[in-house]
Amino acid sequence: MPDSLLECPMELEKYRAELPHIAEGFVHLNHAGVSPVSQRVVDVISSFLTNQSRDPIAATMKAWGETSVTRGLLASLMGVDPVNLAFTKNTAHGVSIIADGFKWNNGDEVVFADCEYPANSYPWLAQRERGVVCKIVKTDPDGTVPLERYRDAMSLKTRLVAVSWVQFSTGFRNDLKALADLAHEFGARILVDVIQGLGALPINLEDLGVDFAATGSQKWLIGPLGVGGLYIKPDALDEIRLVNMGAGSVNNVIAFDPLGFDPKPTAQRYEEGTPNIMGYLGLGAALSMLHEAGAENIAESIEKVTDYAMLRLEDRGYNVLSPEPWQNRAGIVLFQHPKFTNEDVMAALSAAKINVVARGGKVRFAPHFYNTFEDIDRAVEALP
Repeated sequence: MPDSLLECPMELEKYRAELPHIAEGFVHLNHAGVSPVSQRVVDVISSFLTNQSRDPIAATMKAWGETSVTRGLLASLMGVDPVNLAFTKNTAHGVSIIADGFKWNNGDEVVFADCEYPANSYPWLAQRERGVVCKIVKTDPDGTVPLERYRDAMSLKTRLVAVSWVQFSTGFRNDLKALADLAHEFGARILVDVIQGLGALPINLEDLGVDFAATGSQKWLIGPLGVGGLYIKPDALDEIRLVNMGAGSVNNVIAFDPLGFDPKPTAQRYEEGTPNIMGYLGLGAALSMLHEAGAENIAESIEKVTDYAMLRLEDRGYNVLSPEPWQNRAGIVLFQHPKFTNEDVMAALSAAKINVVARGGKVRFAPHFYNTFEDIDRAVEALP
């Protein structure tokens, strides 16, 4: 086993020095839940608030102009054109815009798995009152969902397939190209919740043929709470009703009087009102770190550190329950002990200042690119 810092083509210590929680003695292994922000995020938000306290109009106008940089960085990471990307509050907000706005007919079907996070299941279940049929696909005991199971659930009435890129409770990484092709074979659209993969793995949603994608900032993007993004493929825009409307939805945003209802011809029509400028600036700062590190380098680092975590856990007698091949997983490692309860395990880790959570009846490690073999050693050695 390695006995030194994780070897990778990045200056890990440079990025670790920007993360105050490390100096406070914490090992954060919960990036699939919520991430600690870097000092550059703190600084940009603090600077905006200071400026707003002195000259709110000037501060707001300056910051508003800078949000286009954030949109460009997020779009680049997602592999989409920035014009087709709208800012949202979170993943569920983006999914709900599509679910509520989709022009459903009575008896139309939406297909999704039983392991989906509430953000990508509750908005669809809420459409039942509009006559939508929810076809729920069963997850295998090993946490995977075979492609053929989606096919078996689909019919000519299927209008949309909703799926997470990486499942939060199993760690399973879906084959998005295969799922997109399958959805389109039935004449349906595909929506992907990308929050558990975006920032951990490289992706190009346009190349994959994804129609809609929603995400949030607070997990693998290492950004602030309350910010997200929604991608809408241009040829799918007319299939969504005008929902979530506000002053920001039209081409001439400042046309308050006289009123001029001329909705933007892109996904940005769903940016309804006063923007979360602090969040946008903070997300931009967070994304700047990921872009500096490089998507391929980040994925390589996460693969190495999760491989190492799985080996160390097995050596300690824990059952690792995440998919084994790297192509079937991302940054999530789920495990259990045959004797100790999850509560025992989490209490021991918490006492050692190791941040983790339990999901799907298992304890979950979710290390990011800056985590090292030493971080994993410290966590494993704290286990009962």
